[in-house]
Amino acid sequence: MKMRTVSTAWIIICAFTLVLFVLVGQAPAKTYNWKLQSVWRTPATQDGLKLFAENIKKATNGQVNIKVYAANELVKIRGTFRAVQSGAVEMACSAGPYNARMVPEGNVEFGLPFSWTTWDQAWEAWNKYGLKEKIREAYAEKGIRLITIQPAAEYAIMTTKPVRSAQDLKGLKLRSVGMMARVFQALGASPTSIPGAEQYVALQRGTVDGTIYPVFVLDAYKLKEVIKYVILPSVNLPTTEIFMNLDLWKSLPPDIQNAIEKASTQHQAYMDKRYLREGYIAVGSFVMRGSGEVIVLPEAELRKIRKIAFAQWDRLGSKSPRLRELVDAVKRFMADKGLGTD
Repeated sequence: MKMRTVSTAWIIICAFTLVLFVLVGQAPAKTYNWKLQSVWRTPATQDGLKLFAENIKKATNGQVNIKVYAANELVKIRGTFRAVQSGAVEMACSAGPYNARMVPEGNVEFGLPFSWTTWDQAWEAWNKYGLKEKIREAYAEKGIRLITIQPAAEYAIMTTKPVRSAQDLKGLKLRSVGMMARVFQALGASPTSIPGAEQYVALQRGTVDGTIYPVFVLDAYKLKEVIKYVILPSVNLPTTEIFMNLDLWKSLPPDIQNAIEKASTQHQAYMDKRYLREGYIAVGSFVMRGSGEVIVLPEAELRKIRKIAFAQWDRLGSKSPRLRELVDAVKRFMADKGLGTD
């Protein structure tokens, strides 16, 4: 009788311990529900960000759930940076020039005109020439964690008049903004700021002679109907970015941070293929129309153009020691790739 009592008590203790262990071991993990707003509405961007959100959800076993919003759906485009900075919106997809007033280093992050022309080059400069550390440092000072850069569409000169040399740029009225506008002004062109959606009519009416814009708009905005020339190689292959609130990032456990970083790499590969495909299709369609020409500038002319572009880079670099370091790093990258000046 005594043995039976002891055995019963022991069974109860073991059972209680097992239940407690199971309950503790299966305690629900913390979940995160975030909003991510883009500053664009293009199908490529929205499709890519939704895939990015799905990959993070899978990588975190459902702990992180991100709802993607297009431009202006939560806050105005120009308020996106400050919304993430304040924590009102957790994440955003944007580009350096949109943030340049708060983070001037964004101009280098975006891709200096006539610097890298492929995603592989951009990624190499980012990781091996110190850009990542310096630019992340600049964003962190503003309360932002820059998660990653990512491929964007290839920017090219598209005109109604032929451009076969640096000299041919003189006097052209070109739609361009930011650092590109400064470089083309130094090359003798007349930069004009026109909203992207208004370019077709401006080119059709002769308000501008050309535009520096992603080549996929030859189809997307039907510019192939009013453009006569596409000049290659591209002015640059700019990068966009995904960033989030810095305090939120710091509060995340390492496994969640690692999952986000991993998903970012998958996202880069998707966006690179997507934009390359759309660009090839658009240029191919432009050529097939038979009413336009693709001009490839010779290396000798590109060296003349880079010489003038580098001078504008130096003007940007003179604004702060960190900008100076970044510009010098990109110039060093160019020299190592044999993409120099006369």
